[in-house]
Amino acid sequence: MANEKSSFKLFIYGVLILVLFLAFVQLFVNGSGLFFTLELIGFLGLGFLVLLGFIAYKDGWGENLFFFVFLAYLGNLVLLWTFNGTLYATLGLLSVIGFLLSFPRKKESKKLTPKQEEPHSMVFDPVVTKALTKHSPGKYVASSKSNIYHAPKCEWAKKIKKDRQTWFAEKEDAWESGYKAHQCVE
Repeated sequence: MANEKSSFKLFIYGVLILVLFLAFVQLFVNGSGLFFTLELIGFLGLGFLVLLGFIAYKDGWGENLFFFVFLAYLGNLVLLWTFNGTLYATLGLLSVIGFLLSFPRKKESKKLTPKQEEPHSMVFDPVVTKALTKHSPGKYVASSKSNIYHAPKCEWAKKIKKDRQTWFAEKEDAWESGYKAHQCVE
């Protein structure tokens, strides 16, 4: 569903930009001198930004480029209105629609749940095997939600909740249980 919505939105951007491009080509082709030069430079710059926007759309930052493209179109229309005295209401409406569609929205921040409080464990592969027994304090400690073991003096070891602590007397015990050594382990 989200992919279909994204594809539809990209299609709408494409149609709006195509109509605006064709209209601006018509505008600057009929112009002359400095007006022609400035509009051509602006057209080429916007064309480059649009191309980048389409390429980067799936990465998420392409939509931000479209926002600036539509903002630049609006600015160009205001300048045309100011200096030439000609108001292009239809083009302005299309630019405003594109501007509003591409307006940057706040991304939903993912709140950390208690299960996610040990972020260093997310970098490594998930644990295949876990220790079956909890040990009383020993030489090395690991979280039952991770696959990394630490020396007790390590900052990460101090963040492991008591009910998640798994203790090992030797490194070999941790290895056999599927844990990998953190850089704090000598």
